[in-house]
Amino acid sequence: MPGFWVNSTLLSYAICRCTVAFVWFYQGLVPKLLNQHEDELAMTMAIGLSRSGAETMATIGGVLEIVISVAVLAYWRHRWPLLLTVAAMVGLLDFVALFQPVLLGAAFNPVTTNVAVMALSVVGLCLLP
Repeated sequence: MPGFWVNSTLLSYAICRCTVAFVWFYQGLVPKLLNQHEDELAMTMAIGLSRSGAETMATIGGVLEIVISVAVLAYWRHRWPLLLTVAAMVGLLDFVALFQPVLLGAAFNPVTTNVAVMALSVVGLCLLP
């Protein structure tokens, strides 16, 4: 049975890491770089930026999210990418709650996404030797 535990722990850790990396990558690429979604732009415009400023911020945010995705995978045995993810999910959720609270009640909203990514990050941290 010890071999099963090691393999299942490693598999669970890999699932956590890869899923967190995927969410960062997808959220950076699709709604920010490939198709600047209106909700993404509205969040940034809510703090007073113009539409072009919001588009620039979405691009910068998308690139940063992809960089974090790569870091989650590249620093496989390090805690900081998962700790950064937890902190970012709390901060980004607070940002939405303050500046675009209407999004909190939408389908597939930031509450469900951010809490799930935080949970996966915490599980990954617990499984990291």
